[in-house]
Amino acid sequence: MGTVDAVRCLLGEPALLDTYGEELPLIDHLLQTAELLWEDGGDAELAVAGLLHDVGLARRSSELHHARDGAQLALSLGFSTRVAELIALHVTAKRYLVRTDERYWGVLSRESRATLVEQGGPLPITEVEAFESSGHFDDAIRLRLADDMAKDPLRGARRVEHLYPIVDRALASSTARQDDQRR
Repeated sequence: MGTVDAVRCLLGEPALLDTYGEELPLIDHLLQTAELLWEDGGDAELAVAGLLHDVGLARRSSELHHARDGAQLALSLGFSTRVAELIALHVTAKRYLVRTDERYWGVLSRESRATLVEQGGPLPITEVEAFESSGHFDDAIRLRLADDMAKDPLRGARRVEHLYPIVDRALASSTARQDDQRR
């Protein structure tokens, strides 16, 4: 099975119809996140990270581990380490923003506030600088902010099929990067 087919199967899992405490099904949240990132000028890898960032929840991962598990799944599907790292960092970005931006708490949904405790609470001050200097800091923050905005039951989401060309681009980018690294 090709990667786009694997993504198609993954996004068709019945567990993605669950709301996980939010006001819309997880599949709509994932689609909205990817769309917001793409519409805001994000590249294909960033949009795919948005599309897959919470799939660990559908695989019954805990709140604490869903980002890591989603990142591992993205790698197993053939996406780049960048896609995987952005997925892995979306919870760290939430914890960072809670620590560094006093207004951010008001942006979080009730469910995101509740899960923050299980995810470790605000990022420790001792970890803030390391996160800020990570290679994916800016995109991790972009993903996190899109994640927070993509919980609008009135926005809806287009059908997933329109994202498959973006998935193909992200895979092509991953393959090209892997080829460059081999040279």
